[in-house]
Amino acid sequence: MEKNLTEKQSLDIIEEMINKAKNQFSEDGFMYLLWGWVILFCSLGHFILQQVVGYGKPWQIWGVTWVVAVYMIIYIRSRDRKRKVKTYTDELLGYVWLAFVVMMIITFFLLQNFVPQFWKYNFLFILLCYGMPTFLSGIILQFRPLIIGGITCWVLSVLAGFVGFAYHPLFVSAAVVVAWIIPGYILKDRYLKTSGKHGK
Repeated sequence: MEKNLTEKQSLDIIEEMINKAKNQFSEDGFMYLLWGWVILFCSLGHFILQQVVGYGKPWQIWGVTWVVAVYMIIYIRSRDRKRKVKTYTDELLGYVWLAFVVMMIITFFLLQNFVPQFWKYNFLFILLCYGMPTFLSGIILQFRPLIIGGITCWVLSVLAGFVGFAYHPLFVSAAVVVAWIIPGYILKDRYLKTSGKHGK
C-alpha cells in the first residue's frame, strides 16, 4: 500500500510538473499579438490601397513583414539565451512553426512557378497555411481559442474562394483577429496571472 501510494505520489508530482510547464510556458502571447497586428495592418492596408486609394502595387505593404521577421529572429535568440529551461512544449511548438515557414515558402514557390495568375490564390493559400500551426499549437497547449482560430482560418480560406480576389485581404484580416489577436491577449493575461505579474 505504501509502495502504491509512493508511486501515485510520484505520478502526481510528474503530472504537476507537466501542468506547471503548460501553465507557465513561455508562451505569453507576444508572438501571436505581434504577427496578428502586423498581418492585420498589412491586409487592411492592402485592401485600402487597392480599393480606396487605387494604388497599383498594394502588395508592397507586405514588405513590412520582412522587417518584423528580422526583429522576431533577434527577439527569439535573445529570449532563448535568457531562458534557463526549455520545455518539451517549447521545442514542439518551435518545430510546428518551422514547418509552417517551410510550407509557406514551398507554397509560394509552387504558386509562382506552376499556377497561372497565381496572385488570385495567394490569400487562399495564406489562410490555409495559417490554420495548420495555429490549430496544432492549440492542440499542444490544450488551448481552445487557438484550435478555434486554426479551424476559422480553414473555413475562411474556403469561403474566400467564392468572392472576388479584391476582398480576400478582408478574410485574412478576420482570420488573424480570431486566430492570433484574440488568443494572444488571452495568452498574455494567462501568462501574467501564472507568473504573478498580473496587475503590475
